[in-house]
Order: sequence, then C-alpha cells, then structure tokens
Amino acid sequence: MYVRVVVDAGAASMFDAYTYNVPESLAQSVTPGACVLAPLGPREVIGYVVGFETAAPAVKIKDIISVVDSPVRLEPDLFRLAQWLSARYLSPLPRCLRAVLPRTLSSSMRTVVRLTGNTAEVPLPPAERQALDALVEAGGELTTQSLKVRLRMPSVSRVISGLHKKGLVEQVTVPTIGQAKPRIVRAAQIALAPEDAETAAAAMEKRAPKRAAVLRFLLPQSGPIAVSDVAEACGTTSAVVAALAQQGLVAISDLEVKRAPAFTKIARQEIRLTARQETAVRAVCEAIDRRESTTSLLFGVTASGKTEVYLRALAHAVNKGMGAIVLLPEISLTTQVVDIFKSRFGDTVAVAHSYLSTGERYDEWRRISSGEAQIVVGARSAIFSPVRNLGLVIIDEEHEATYKQDVEPRYNARDAAIQRARASNAAVVLGSATPSIESYYRALKGDYTLLELPERALSQPLPSVRLVDLREEYTKGLHSIFSDPLMEAMRRRLAAGEQIILFQNRRAYASFLLCRDCGHVMQCPNCAVALKYHRLSKRVRCHHCDFGQAAPDLCPKCNSRRFGGFGVGTERVEDETRRCFPDVSVLRMDRDTTSARGSHAAILNAFRRREAQVLIGTQMVAKGLDFAGVTLVGVISADTSVNLPDFRAAERTFQLLSQVGGRAGRGSEPGEVIIQTFLPEHHAVQCALRHDYVGFYKQEIASREELNYPPFSNLISLVASDIESRVAHAAMTDLAALLRQQIDAGRLDIEMLGPAQCVIGRLRGQYRWQIVLKATDQSQALALLKEFVIGRHTWKGISVDVDPAWML
Repeated sequence: MYVRVVVDAGAASMFDAYTYNVPESLAQSVTPGACVLAPLGPREVIGYVVGFETAAPAVKIKDIISVVDSPVRLEPDLFRLAQWLSARYLSPLPRCLRAVLPRTLSSSMRTVVRLTGNTAEVPLPPAERQALDALVEAGGELTTQSLKVRLRMPSVSRVISGLHKKGLVEQVTVPTIGQAKPRIVRAAQIALAPEDAETAAAAMEKRAPKRAAVLRFLLPQSGPIAVSDVAEACGTTSAVVAALAQQGLVAISDLEVKRAPAFTKIARQEIRLTARQETAVRAVCEAIDRRESTTSLLFGVTASGKTEVYLRALAHAVNKGMGAIVLLPEISLTTQVVDIFKSRFGDTVAVAHSYLSTGERYDEWRRISSGEAQIVVGARSAIFSPVRNLGLVIIDEEHEATYKQDVEPRYNARDAAIQRARASNAAVVLGSATPSIESYYRALKGDYTLLELPERALSQPLPSVRLVDLREEYTKGLHSIFSDPLMEAMRRRLAAGEQIILFQNRRAYASFLLCRDCGHVMQCPNCAVALKYHRLSKRVRCHHCDFGQAAPDLCPKCNSRRFGGFGVGTERVEDETRRCFPDVSVLRMDRDTTSARGSHAAILNAFRRREAQVLIGTQMVAKGLDFAGVTLVGVISADTSVNLPDFRAAERTFQLLSQVGGRAGRGSEPGEVIIQTFLPEHHAVQCALRHDYVGFYKQEIASREELNYPPFSNLISLVASDIESRVAHAAMTDLAALLRQQIDAGRLDIEMLGPAQCVIGRLRGQYRWQIVLKATDQSQALALLKEFVIGRHTWKGISVDVDPAWML
C-alpha cells in the first residue's frame, strides 16, 4: 500500500506531496488525515496522509517510519480548503496546511540527547561529567536547548560529541505534539454516604469548624470540585481539604479544568424585529434549510440591527443541529460580540483568536473538534476551525482589509469562507454598513442575494454630520488640533454627562520629527519611512519593522534646537484632550495601549461602565462598537488615507468616516459627527456627510470601470525584494520581459504595469520592486505565474499576492 503525504519541509517545495510505502506493521493505523513520521532526504519530518495509491511507483520509495499520536487529524473538508488556498493564492500546499491546522497542536521535530544505558565508569572532563549528571537527574533525556540551559553554556555540541564517542549518549530526532496540554488540577468529593458525611460534619462542628464547613459544602455537589475552589468557597486552605482526605472523609482525584476566555454576561432584552430584519432572517434561514451555498449581502446602515439578524440565523442553525462560524475583522470587536453571543448561546460558543492564551486556544479547539461548541466566533483564522456539520458562515464588516493575510499564504478570509461554505453547502452572510465595491457589485449583478436594512432598528435618526474646513480654520489662526466647532461640541456634550469618541487613524504623538533649520527628518534605517515620535516613552519608532531609539532633543544633523514633531497621532489627541479638559477621564485605544492580554476588553468595558467620558482611538474604535452614551464623534483628520497612491484610498476613507460616525446616537439622544478635513469637496467626504453609500458607489464604480480595476479585473501583485536595489530591480526586469513574451505569444487578456519601485521602496532592510497584473480571466494569470514564477527556482525572492488588499 502506498500513500501520498504532505510534509512540512520548512521551505517552498516543488512538490505538494510525496509518495511513501506503508509497511505491513502500520497498515491498520495509516488512515486518511493521519499524522505520520516520514524520511525526507537525511531528515525525518512530520506529515499528513492525504491520499492512497494502488499502483507501484516507477522508482524505489521509502517507508513511513511511524504514526504520530496526535490529537489533530487532517479532516477532508479542511484539506480541500488548503488545496484551494494553494491553487488560488499560488502558495505551497505545506504552507497552506500549516495555516489550516491549529498552531498550538501542530506536530514538529525536536532533537534530544538520550543516555544509551552504558554505565561504564570512564574518566570524563568536567563539562562532560556535568552533562551526564544533568541527563541522569532529568531521567535520561533532555533536548539540546534544555541541556544548554542547565549547563549554562552557549553551545553543547562538543560536549555531546565527546559523550557520543565514548558510547554514553545518542542524539535522536523525535516528534513532539503541540505546545499545550490539558489542565489537570486536584479535586475533592465526599467519600462517604451522605448521611455518614453529615454525621461526621456534626461531630467536628466545634473542634474543627473549617473541616465541617468543607464537608457540608461538598455534600450537595454532584461531582469532584477543584480543591482550590473548595478552599476559596469555604474561606479556608487546601491543607484543610488534605486533612479530610487523610481521615478518609474526602476522596482526592485528578480533574481536567477547561480554560475558557472570560466574558461579561449581558441581560437579554426582548427585541421586536423590524419588517426588514424579519425578511433578512427569513431569507437566511431558508438558505440554511435548503443546504444551499448561497451568499447574502446584508447591507444595513449603522445600528440597523445586523447583529440581531446574525443571532436569529445562528439560533436557527444550532436548533437544526448545524455548526456555524462568525468572522470578525478586529480582535477588539471580539470582546463585545463574544459577550453578546455567549450571553445568548452559553457554552455552545467557542472563541478563536491570537490573544487567547495557549491553554485557552487548546481547550477551545478541543471543544470545537468534539462538537461541544457549535458556534465559533473569531478573527481571520477562525475560518479553519474544525466545526462539525457546518451550516452557516457569517463575515461581519466584510469590507475590512484585515481579512487579508499579509504573509504567505496571502489569503482573504472572506473568500476562503465562501469557498468553505460552498464545499459544505452552508449559507453565507456578508454584513456591512459600507460593503466593499466588489461585493455590492456582485449583489447588484445577482451573484449575491441583497438584503437591505436602510433604517436604524430602534428608529433613531442617523447622526447629523458637519464638515469643518481646516483651511479656513488655520486662516483664522487655529492653534489647536480641535477646531472651534469641535471644541464647542465637546464642551456641550461633556457638560451634559454624555460620551465622546475621537478618531485619528494614526498612532504615536507625531508622524515625524523635523528640523526647521536644515530640514532633516529622522528616517528608519531599515525602511523608507519616517520614524514616528512617541512622547510618553520619549522614543522614535518605525511602525513597520519596530526599530526604535531614544528621541533626540537636538537635530542629529545640525544640532539645532528647532527640532520637533509634525503631524498628529492618537497620543497627541489624548494629550490635548487632557490639557483642554483636565477634569475629564480619558481612555486611548490603539496598538500601543492594547498590547497586553485582555487590554481590549478592559478599555471597552471601562468605557461601557462610563468610567471615562472620552475614548480616543484608531480604526479599532471605528466599527462594530455599540455604546448608548456616545453622542458625539470627532474625526481629527479625515485626510490620513484619502491621498494614498492606492485605487482603494477613496473607498477606505468613505468606509472609515461612515463607520466611525455610526458610533454616535445609538441611545436615546441624537448623535452628532464633526469631521475636520482639508478636502471637504472630495467625493468620499461629501458622500459620508450625506450617509450616501449608493452615491459613492456610483462614482467609484464608474472610475473603476474606466481604469479597469476590480471588480472589472483581477489584480496580482508581484514584488521582488533584496538587500540590494539593483538585484531586486534586475529580477523584476527579467520577469517582466518573460511575462510580456508569454502574454503576447498566448494573446492573453492580461495588462502588465511596471516594473516600478514600490511606494514603500525599502521595507525591513529589503528594497522592493513591483509588477502588477490586471487580468480579466484570473485563471489565465494564475496558470502563467504557476509555470513561470512558482515552478522555477530562479525566481527566489519574489512574492505573489493574488487580490492584494494594499498596493503600497
């Protein structure tokens, strides 16, 4: 019997899978999806069985070494999804499998040093004697890294070599499974009949009241309780429980405790659906019942009740015994949504995102895999959760660029979700108040079912929007980041006890440090960008490669004192707010304040409890958040993205302004939005002023059609990177010539732009040159690139990004 095995060779391989022979001893245990140990050249590698072959290969092949005892099996639907990712995004299949399988449970190889059992007494140098003693103390086996730590030596290769030559140790490579294990704690339960336990408790009431309290606490329990929980509940210590165990009154055993992410219980309110909501719920539920892979675009204004539509559709799927996945674009949104979903569905909901601890991810994955959890809520990678009987997939804020992964495989989770749902005959719901141009275009064409919620669910009016022309404000002598209209509105709302969100889509204090004498700007040594100034830490940092250094007081070039920050970031907005309103509590939410685990939830919950009146943030605060007390949203600068050299710049500007404005007026008080801009006449700003998505779409789609941008073409970005600009340029020039030859020879409907230097010409020490392909038929472009880029080792250093989210 022969099997095809996808192995993780650690680098891009010319082969998706290798063929191996299955020895007779393993014939019963090697099954589809099994994790196996196999030889690859001089190494042993972990792989997954993806198929069987009956015909003997023409060449001699090697045997599978063993089956690895792994909790992870490669399920057929996830393998098919990995194959689709590989074909669609031109990424090696092993890398796609690595993305699909849970990282906390992934199998890998490690090198261990093991005693051979030879106990011959031989004279040893001190270092070898120390190593031998460490191995004996550890039970006969240590990883090379652990041995280095124990010996406090930078390298142990000579020590191991010396012991190996003397026949005392061997160095072997063994598979290891994952980074997490079940959490096991000591647990207690009554060891007597209830009446005997009650008698014992009564007898020790006076001489040992704490022991009596523990017995009475355990009496009504139906099973073992963690000793720590017993001690806490009874106001005592674990020693008291241990003493009862010694008396034979309490039995101690091991208990597995599931690690679950914390959530805040939200009281359920009876919500009466609007007619439009009922229509949307009915359409999605009918699609679930038909087991048809239909995609619906739920286009609803902010606060129109999209979440309630999701909840009703999820309840329908769960009641039918189906599983569901809900994707969210930001981890900051996960906190609020999980609170809502867990309050409604309880332990049926599992959470999947990178901010969970390793143990939490492990336990949540097992709950999903076992079917205990039917609903998975999470960020991009949650689409790979092993949900059973998948019947519904929801992608909230479907327009968000964060659904696109920026490292290989560079997949878009929205498109991967649609593909997975199609393979499972599951219904798909794409939700947004500002759909992507491509999704709305497909809905109008009839590829998607368009479900509209044009009004707010509780009949509140959309917030009023006012534009402030900063050109006029600076002509009047504006000396603050807050214009007079915004300052006056802030004073009025704060005096009324209401809450405010201030939005600036740029973190740090200043965008760059500039000398007003010589014009010097501090640049990142690794990237072609200016360093951002962080005033609180008194450092300048690159937001691309994370290079940082202390911020100088004088110009590094001419020693001038006229050296300071320009541009506005969230740190400065916070500073100015505190200066103007010293008695007002302020919170800031950006990547700098949310790096710690649980920080997203802490900030949002504090603001929800009204412990602060002002929340300042980047795009983290621009979408999905629902605070009834927020009546004013101030946009410090609407121009941070509108002039980027990217064909989606206007779309992103409109979406951000519309989304952040939608945070206002969700309670009983009407909302107000004030947008400060130097470009009040720009169509993205004007359409946001009028809450006019359709008007914006009409202008944008006409421009896209004229310039042949998506949805009228498919883009593929090719970027060559090298530490030398000439090498990257030469690689792109050679590739461009080859592609042009093939395009002309095959008369392919593909337009090629470039080669040209990328907008960010140097990133993380690598110079970058780019080619962009526009293809009417994407399959033609993919086939061309698979043959002439992916299939040739000569094109190393070239990355391929299919359907790029950014053009920078």
